Amino acid sequence: MVLAMNRFLVLAGLVLIGTALLAPRLEYQPEGAARAAKPAHASPWSKDAPPPKRGGSAEMVEVARDSQGQFHLDVDVGGESVRFLVDTGADVVALTEDDADRLGLKPDQSEYRPMLQTASGTGMGAPVEIDRLTIGGRELTDVEAVVVPDLPVSLLGQSALRRLGSVTLQGDRLLIAG
Repeated sequence: MVLAMNRFLVLAGLVLIGTALLAPRLEYQPEGAARAAKPAHASPWSKDAPPPKRGGSAEMVEVARDSQGQFHLDVDVGGESVRFLVDTGADVVALTEDDADRLGLKPDQSEYRPMLQTASGTGMGAPVEIDRLTIGGRELTDVEAVVVPDLPVSLLGQSALRRLGSVTLQGDRLLIAG
């Protein structure tokens, strides 16, 4: 019994030493990051969405916090300037109906369905795709988006932000770098 206990303690000690030596070399991967290849046409809101497409050379984009504590950015969308609220918590780019209409992305009423989780419950939206969106010299193509009725301002969400590189907060400045 004592011999078995000693062997267990030696084995446990070796595991701890090995872990201490190996841990600094390990790289953190968020949940699901090591999954197999994802389907090419999965919903952008599913966990099986394809990896983001990248393109163009990036410049650092610096956005100052406004008087209400928010970060707004004017973005070139297919040659039209659209004012976005940078929303790192939004899964996808969300367009107001006015902005979508101006961009020629006016979905049919039958395309709206419950698909968004909002603070006040499930919201309606119609999926669309933005052909070209340019931020800080970086051109993104085929950006997943959704048109949301009664949305007061378009939101620059993760379907664009994750393709741009890092998004960091430094005091009253939001930095987007590729």
